[in-house]
Amino acid sequence: AHDVAIDAPAPDVEAENRAELARVRVAMAALPHNLREVLVLRGVEDLSQAETATLLEVSEKTVETRLYRARGRLRALLEGGEG
Repeated sequence: AHDVAIDAPAPDVEAENRAELARVRVAMAALPHNLREVLVLRGVEDLSQAETATLLEVSEKTVETRLYRARGRLRALLEGGEG
């Protein structure tokens, strides 16, 4: 018997997941720094809009605007556009 976890994805699915993660990383790296940092702080670090604004020393509205722009550019980059 093999000790394979029941929840483990199939090798081809795991490879697809790694490839998609690599695409996201490349797209994130292509974003301007000010947009990338808002995406990371809000999406990865899970900071609130207020916490992000305080950390970056900008208004909450600026955080909201940058996040909106960052998501749009990231989406465009991942769909093959220029962003």
